[in-house]
Amino acid sequence: MAEEGNKLTLRRLEAPIHKFIKVALPTDLERLQKHHNNILKYQHSQQWDRLHQEQINASRTVQNRSVNYININ
Repeated sequence: MAEEGNKLTLRRLEAPIHKFIKVALPTDLERLQKHHNNILKYQHSQQWDRLHQEQINASRTVQNRSVNYININ
């Protein structure tokens, strides 16, 4: 009986996990790459206000990714 419950739980989680891997994760990684490039650009050009804002945006992206991961559990 416990095995059947585990199988049902696994089946129920398959779609959200698949969506997370195929959609959310690549999107977040792309955003983080853009943030990284912008951080380097602003650092090089000494645009400290923009650099700070970009670091905040990158942190938010990481937080959102963590929330997305928690939501599939």
